[in-house]
Amino acid sequence: MAYHHGSETIRENGGSVPVSQVDGAIVGIVGTAPAGEVNTLKLCVTKKDFAQFGNILDRGYSLCDALDILSRYAAGQVYVINVLDPAKHRTTVTDEALTLDVNTLTATTKQAGLIDLTVKSGAEVLVVGTDYHADLLTGEIRFTANKTDVTATYSYADPTKVTEADLRGGVDTRTGVRTGFEMLRAGFNLFGTDAKILICPQYDATATMTASLETLASQLNAVAYVQAPQGTTFAQAIQGRGPEGTINFKTSSDRTQLFFPHVIGERNTLESLATHAAGLRMLTDVEQGYWYSISNRQLKGVIGVEVPLTARIDDKQSETNRLNAVGITTVFNSFGTGFRLWGNRLACYPTVTHISNFETVQRTADLIDESIRRVELQYMDLPIDEALLDSLIGTVETYMATLKSIVGYSVSLDPDADLVDAFSQGQVPIQYDFTPKIPAERITNNSIVTRKYLVNLISGGQ
Repeated sequence: MAYHHGSETIRENGGSVPVSQVDGAIVGIVGTAPAGEVNTLKLCVTKKDFAQFGNILDRGYSLCDALDILSRYAAGQVYVINVLDPAKHRTTVTDEALTLDVNTLTATTKQAGLIDLTVKSGAEVLVVGTDYHADLLTGEIRFTANKTDVTATYSYADPTKVTEADLRGGVDTRTGVRTGFEMLRAGFNLFGTDAKILICPQYDATATMTASLETLASQLNAVAYVQAPQGTTFAQAIQGRGPEGTINFKTSSDRTQLFFPHVIGERNTLESLATHAAGLRMLTDVEQGYWYSISNRQLKGVIGVEVPLTARIDDKQSETNRLNAVGITTVFNSFGTGFRLWGNRLACYPTVTHISNFETVQRTADLIDESIRRVELQYMDLPIDEALLDSLIGTVETYMATLKSIVGYSVSLDPDADLVDAFSQGQVPIQYDFTPKIPAERITNNSIVTRKYLVNLISGGQ
């Protein structure tokens, strides 16, 4: 050390450090679109971001329909992966007869998402830019002059060619490139946070896809929202929870929430309730907090349900209550209520009766645990001494004290651990417990009819 005759200051950082709360308002979606990059994870926030996938609705492109629903809730972030590859998921249509509107000089192909196009009038091959202009995305063709016997030959991006294997994806062992669901694992490295709600609209109707979503949700500490297939009846939904069920509801995963039925949207077409729930989850997280339930909140742009259900708040035998009783989230539509999401429990209910079967409890625990793990990075590999232990425990305690999502907590070194042995191996065993806020799912009124207030008549007459 160099000689110094005088004073100096050496500054060290001490005490606890702040914990950054992990963002839970992020939906991960995998599906099909006629436009946009293929097998690339895209972060979308606004309608402008969604537009890169083509706004072609009700034509079988699952991303377009789902992003239209999510945009109504206008909250949170969406990780989007398009697996429709025009190079292999394509179909060719030859000499399709077009109906030309003589007033507007326009015609539209039966399919959207065109990759190439040849237009003829009889045997004459028409010239694009001279005889007509075409919007390949929509399939609309605008002619410069009236034509007869008009036909079109084209190839289009065909969502029906996409398989479950395409959606699940994988990792190329030669290049390390991820595809499909596997791309969602890149969310943390790319954007700093994993998706916390996973959906795969239209393709989640099979038990195999549901199982794949559950697996991914478990690995990402997320929750998969799964929709019953179109055409499922009330009885089939209930039966689907049992061993004789024929739909994708035979699961007791604490990482899955089940939804039935489909709803009817503002274009009078069927829409995934699970997708609506994902949008509602983001909106609720942003406006109120991740510990608030999405149940009993109005769905946006919904005008009906695929299967009408009886719904009364005071009727235990109502169909909505019977669905909730077996772990299915549904739609509550009673007199003057509008269409509301109804249900708090994950698919592990009623098998699991621990409070973790509430979706809000599971998500609260996930977000708290991950937030604590992240802040501990700055303590990693420091010398184990009293300063480290005090700062580490103080950091967790301070964080817990700020949370509005819990009603109580404690933090300490693990009392059951052999601390000397743990410290000698470079391990610091921390134990914390907490109680998340639980939704008021049932309110019981104890009504007592009594004669004791008749005395008021006597005292009032004197």
